[in-house]
Amino acid sequence: GFYLVGDDQNPQLEFQKAVIESVKQVTHVAPPDERGEIIEVPLASEGLILVPAKQLGLCCSVTGGTYVTTTEVYPDSPLVTDEICNQAQVAAITGAIDYVLMKQQQQ
Repeated sequence: GFYLVGDDQNPQLEFQKAVIESVKQVTHVAPPDERGEIIEVPLASEGLILVPAKQLGLCCSVTGGTYVTTTEVYPDSPLVTDEICNQAQVAAITGAIDYVLMKQQQQ
């Protein structure tokens, strides 16, 4: 399934929701486990966990940008193929770009 890892020091929940909504048009979002967690981290919202990204050395912490996230997608389901994983990554990028463009138009 697909999920996002955001920075708990820079949570951008609206941005990350826009990315998830775009990805949902292509594939399913990873469901939480019975404790409401993904990889032992509580969900912040559907398909999103927040962690200390810089401390963990995650990609989303490298630039210091406002709208950043790390995508995780695995072909771990009979409903997902390598191609769908690639399409999910493209959907994540276009969802992110669409969100940033929308925010710029609002200014």
